[in-house]
Amino acid sequence: MAQKRKRKRKLPILYILFWMFLVSMFGGLILIQMSRYNGYRAELVRLDNEIMAEQRRHAELLAEIAWFESDAYIEKLARDLLGYVKYDEIVFINVAE
Repeated sequence: MAQKRKRKRKLPILYILFWMFLVSMFGGLILIQMSRYNGYRAELVRLDNEIMAEQRRHAELLAEIAWFESDAYIEKLARDLLGYVKYDEIVFINVAE
């Protein structure tokens, strides 16, 4: 009878150890997955910020292209670089330069 009691006592301890092992394994897997998820979320936030910065830069470049294609820019270049003036304009030249 003493042997049966010892076996009965060992059996619940083995079940408890087995379940603790399973719980710890699944807990570890969950922690690993959460770590990966948090890494992916951080990467997503970084990429979203990078996309927004590139979209702003794209809009700036489009505005710059529109300025370069405008008549006002061409007129500015003609006046500044080539010294052109409009008809009936009076030009003042600084002789001190």
